[in-house]
Amino acid sequence: MKPYLPAILWALVILGLSISPTVQLPETILAPDKIGHLVVYGVLNWLVLRALHTTDSFSVGRALWSLLVVSLYGVALEFVQWAFFPNRFFEVWDMVANATGAVLSYFLFKVVVLNRSAKRH
Repeated sequence: MKPYLPAILWALVILGLSISPTVQLPETILAPDKIGHLVVYGVLNWLVLRALHTTDSFSVGRALWSLLVVSLYGVALEFVQWAFFPNRFFEVWDMVANATGAVLSYFLFKVVVLNRSAKRH
């Protein structure tokens, strides 16, 4: 459980940010908030992948599950915003940015961590 604690805490930070009151920015593909979504969900997926790697339970299949779960978490929070918070909105491009961040973090993790680990062994 301890290796997953950073990912759990980061997911709670994302939840807090997602339900906090904010000024709604115009919906565009490359708006600064989309970059924020990409980075925040990329970090979340990285933390999950790191926990899998640290516990020697990393596999491509589990990495794909991580991508799916992190992406679905982003989708779920968009629905939560829409359904329960009147000043927050459901945005498809936020979900795209969330999933893109998760995917990019997988490839970055593969290059930075997995390739280096393989070279050491």
